[in-house]
This record gives sequence, C-alpha cells and structure tokens, in this order.
Amino acid sequence: MSVTRTRSSERWSPTEVAALLHALEPLAEPGAPACAVSVRDRRVELTLDPATGAPAHHVLVHAGRLVGAVENALRSFGWAPRTVVATDADARPLAAVSATRRRPATPMDLVRRRVDRRPGGAASPRYAAPADASRVVDVAHAAASRGAWLHLLNGSTRDGVPAWRTPAPVPADTLTLELPWRRDPVLAVCTHDDGVREAVLAGVVLERAVVEAALRGLQVEGHVDAFDDPAVRAATLAAAEHETGVGHAAIRLYP
Repeated sequence: MSVTRTRSSERWSPTEVAALLHALEPLAEPGAPACAVSVRDRRVELTLDPATGAPAHHVLVHAGRLVGAVENALRSFGWAPRTVVATDADARPLAAVSATRRRPATPMDLVRRRVDRRPGGAASPRYAAPADASRVVDVAHAAASRGAWLHLLNGSTRDGVPAWRTPAPVPADTLTLELPWRRDPVLAVCTHDDGVREAVLAGVVLERAVVEAALRGLQVEGHVDAFDDPAVRAATLAAAEHETGVGHAAIRLYP
C-alpha cells in the first residue's frame, strides 16, 4: 500500500493524518493486495494498481475493508464520512471517503478506532464463553449497511435476525469451507447484486463486523478467497427462504 498527500488550507492536521494511516496499518501487512491511498484536502482516495489487470474479487473486498477503516477513523476524531464507490474497477479513484462536516465523536467511535484487528491482536474480550445468540444478533445489526448485510449460514432467522443456537446444523452447501459448523456461528457478507461496487461495500461490512465482534469479546476468522469463484458467490443464499443475492465473504465468530 502506497500513500501520498497534498497540501491545502482545508487539509487535515498532521495528527488527523497520522490517525488515518494508523487505522490502515492492520490491513497493510505483506501480501495484502496492492492499493494506493491518497490524502487530498479532507478526502481519502483509494485506487487499485491498473498494471495488475482485472482485480480478483478478494482484492475489491480488501479495498472495502480499507474504506471501512478510514470511516471509523474519521468518526473517531469528529468528522462525518461520505463515501463514494465506483462501479468500474479501473476507476481512479475506486473509492473516496470525504469528511463532510464536523460531528462530535461518541465514546463508541473512540473505542472502535482502538480495536486491534490484527490476527492474534488483543480485542479485550469481556466474555470467555462461545458466541451466544444476542452477540451474534448485535454483530449482524451493527455491521450491516448500504445494501450489504450478514446472513447466518448455519442456522435460521427469526423475524429477520439470526436465530443462532448450538449445536448448529451444517448447511447443505458449505461453499468449499471447512469450518466447525456445529460449534461456532458462521455468517456470510451478502449484497443483492454481484458487481464491483457491491464487492467493495461488502468489504466495508466485513471490516465493521471484525470491529463490532471484538467489542463484544469475540474474534473473527474471515474467509474471502473462496468467493473469487462466481459459483460460490451465487450459491451463498441459494438455500435461504427469505433472502436473495450473492455472498462475498464468510466470517466465523469465536471467543
């Protein structure tokens, strides 16, 4: 991930820029998809490297996670973010997050920025027990946004919310994923359509889910690569009774 910045009388302070870059660090480890991040005035732009050709699906989801991290950082130091995502992967930028207006940061905004999202990072768990129904519902509600939502794969829904219980049923289609289906809740990040913009927005929801789970004493094991296969994306909601669309990632919640 490369970073550039421009000068302006309306730019963020050095402290704010440092906070933005710090928010992206957990997602910029070696091996992460190439994505250029530019800070221009009070806007962060993310652009994929055109030299790599058409990006794989997981690259678009990763870009969405970067967008989600930027949004959390902006809220934490008192800005309301406005995000625009292109429908074409070749667009420059692919996504732009602007600080539109000042708004007071809430205590939860500040806590979200401090969550360590690195593998094995300290999430300050408040519970030692496996995920219960209430925490699964809380994560699903808090992470969903903009036409992207979390669908429980190894369980049913009740009144539109995940009805998690253990032991859980193994889904008829496991989407090539080898997971402890009966023990831990597994949710899919879904959208109505299968396009570039939807994949990026799914990444935003994935990032939110990681943060919201950590706030509730849970960790997230994310699975994105399997969804590079269009057949897997299409099969995600095939067995759902009341939902249609495609899947972009799967997350397992565990203590």
